[in-house]
Amino acid sequence: MNAGSRHAGRHPFAGPPPSISTAQLPAANLPPGRAVKLAGGCEIGIDVIPSPCSDSLPGTITKERPPTIIFTITTTISMSLGRHFTLNTGAKIPGVGFGTFANEGAKGQTYTAAIAALRAGYRHLDCAWFYKNEDEVGQAIRDFLAEDKSVKREDLFIVTKVWNHLHRPEDVEWSCKSSLKNLGLDYLDLYLVHWPIAAEKDEHNEPKIGEDGKYVILKDLTENPEPTWRAMEKLQRDGLTKAIGVSNWTIRRLKELLAIAEIPPAANQVELHPFLPQPDLVKFCLDNKILPIAYSPLGSQNQVPTTGERLLQDKTLISLSEKLNQPLANILISWAVQRGYACVPKSSTPSRIAANFQDLELSEDDMKVINGVAEGRNVRFVNMKDTFGYDVWETEEQ
Repeated sequence: MNAGSRHAGRHPFAGPPPSISTAQLPAANLPPGRAVKLAGGCEIGIDVIPSPCSDSLPGTITKERPPTIIFTITTTISMSLGRHFTLNTGAKIPGVGFGTFANEGAKGQTYTAAIAALRAGYRHLDCAWFYKNEDEVGQAIRDFLAEDKSVKREDLFIVTKVWNHLHRPEDVEWSCKSSLKNLGLDYLDLYLVHWPIAAEKDEHNEPKIGEDGKYVILKDLTENPEPTWRAMEKLQRDGLTKAIGVSNWTIRRLKELLAIAEIPPAANQVELHPFLPQPDLVKFCLDNKILPIAYSPLGSQNQVPTTGERLLQDKTLISLSEKLNQPLANILISWAVQRGYACVPKSSTPSRIAANFQDLELSEDDMKVINGVAEGRNVRFVNMKDTFGYDVWETEEQ
């Protein structure tokens, strides 16, 4: 799909078209037989009728005498609404999803955010066993489907992940079924191996922590993930998930996985933003029909340790935001989608959740500005080596 394409038509998730007064659309200025674009993504289609129209249509403008000018309102669907990527299974995944990680951990926060996202039009929700809030996401899904009968389960794309201590084949299946129960679903759309690290579990099905305060690593299963992947493949064959994939995997690990996979991974969810563009990894994934999915597409509130920079405070990016008169978050989300992959921004604020969904079409020059900021950058904000006691990025070759 062309990275700059848009799709015209009725907005698939919105309610009735917005009301527009005759004062906003002076009849004398309406050119018949064409569409007029308005702010907010609306288009007004104009037709001239030789006599007054008897149909009571919203937005009918009549002059003192015939002819009557009739206009219809359609919207230009933003890329987040109209853009989907095709997985190697043939399934369509919405280009912009909603991340449900809630590091604040307040009870009910995930529910509030998830249902706000669904109401705003998101149909792709990204979850994980590790987030400990799949039950709240599931409740949000049930409540939303009950309140909006036009949306069905099959319209949603639900992703979740198996955590490190559940990589043994029997534990992979248990984890998937546990997530399905918590989410209240019969199947997943995509199930991911969260990290390429296998760890021991304790008697409570939690990660086992060693005397050094770090995870107890299962070295054999980490270095040879074939048993884990065979269990993932079985989940897809059994219909518990429609697709399987990985997260935080490097090129080296992907090559090793592809060499043994009977069902290749459909996606690789990794940290991607202008401070960590990972062009080689993105290219490798796309060349091998593995869709990259960007988490942390807006970077992090944390500073770059060596320079004190923050992505959202980059002067070049702020200048671009001011030039386009668009929020920087929307620009970064659009940059990700136009690079050819999906992304899952997160927020706990309903207004920001809705705003993040309205991405835009960046020009070639705009893309060059952001690519210039990204050039040579390799700043990773999400690194769990101190928790795991194992460095996934043993080299920064991606």
